Amino acid sequence: MMPPERILPVLRVGAAAVFAVLCLMAVPSLEAQSEQIYPGDPVAGRRLFVERRCVRCHAIWGNGGTLGPDFAMVGAGRSLPQLAGMFWNHTPQMIETVRDRGFEWPRFTETELADLISYIYYVKLFDEPGDPTLGERSFRDKRCVDCHAVGGSGGTSGPALDGYARFVAPIALAQGMWNAGPNMQALQRARGFGQLDFMGREIADIQAYIRSASRIGDREIVFLQPPDPDNGRRLFVQRQCARCHGPQGRGTSAGPNLRAATERLRVAQIAGQLWNHSSQMASAMQAGGMNFPRFRGTELADLIAFLYYLRFYETAGDLKVGEQLFLTKGCAACHPTGAESASGPDLSQSEVLRTPLGLATAMWDHAPAMYAQIRSADVEWPRFEGDEMRDLSVYLRTLASRGREGTTGR
Repeated sequence: MMPPERILPVLRVGAAAVFAVLCLMAVPSLEAQSEQIYPGDPVAGRRLFVERRCVRCHAIWGNGGTLGPDFAMVGAGRSLPQLAGMFWNHTPQMIETVRDRGFEWPRFTETELADLISYIYYVKLFDEPGDPTLGERSFRDKRCVDCHAVGGSGGTSGPALDGYARFVAPIALAQGMWNAGPNMQALQRARGFGQLDFMGREIADIQAYIRSASRIGDREIVFLQPPDPDNGRRLFVQRQCARCHGPQGRGTSAGPNLRAATERLRVAQIAGQLWNHSSQMASAMQAGGMNFPRFRGTELADLIAFLYYLRFYETAGDLKVGEQLFLTKGCAACHPTGAESASGPDLSQSEVLRTPLGLATAMWDHAPAMYAQIRSADVEWPRFEGDEMRDLSVYLRTLASRGREGTTGR
């Protein structure tokens, strides 16, 4: 197991180099950015990940402990309540591990837990580096080599791609492809290429090939500023994406639901999906009198971050399902409404339920005591799958709101 003090140096190389975009850049936290609508600061969450010694058991892209899952592999596409539910489901195993190894149970404030969960979700936004061998194959199979050269080998009708070798993540390459899309696709049609689509991690693999084959002298890695999903949300409206896909990406009669289309996709896969539909989008925008959007700096990264975060903070749930879960999961046995019990407090009078993460924070901090109580009662630890934690949270917030209204009315 790697000690925490060695995590940062190791992140400078290998598979974690992409993740270093977040960890090693001295940039303002997302919390300081204007009009923030997404909870949690992933930069602060990364500090907590080390300071609270989560790194002893969990890794990021293979850097860290192995007793628990690699967090870079588990966060994609899950909403904040789903991640909270995932944490809860694994709590018994974590409690046993912490106890057996003499570790102290880590406790978090609501803000800290938001930061930590945001961090775990955020690191998945960055791809681990692709496979250069597969990338070379795709570069030739997709006939990129007919127009573009890398390392002095390839066509000359398009610009050489060696400059992209300074980047680990494929987002700069994806932005260049997008901006040149209409011209590239017109040339492809003129040459009889047909539509060239990118599947899976092909763009990440091509980026890895460019890095391995390029002959540029300056190979110092360029780390991009962590993308800003709030700016991506603004760009989504400003560049008229919302006209076809709706202001929150839920789709309209003119364009598909991007929440569903990007669920559980990594950044390279989202970039590939955007490219695959760019020709159709360009034609539709031209017919509608709209200009094809182009991006500068980190704008495409911001837009993709917005798409990636679409499902993260979904808190609307099913009240009736939540009420049923409160009964069937055994919560009501320890937390009866309208009365204190020997096991747990009346949640209708609880202040921790004012926000979605308040419940998750209280459950986490009290987990060891709850675990001991459940074991003594010889009942199963309740598990939450899918959107069950979200539905339960909605019901409990409603319950607490009614309880406060009742107290105020007396």
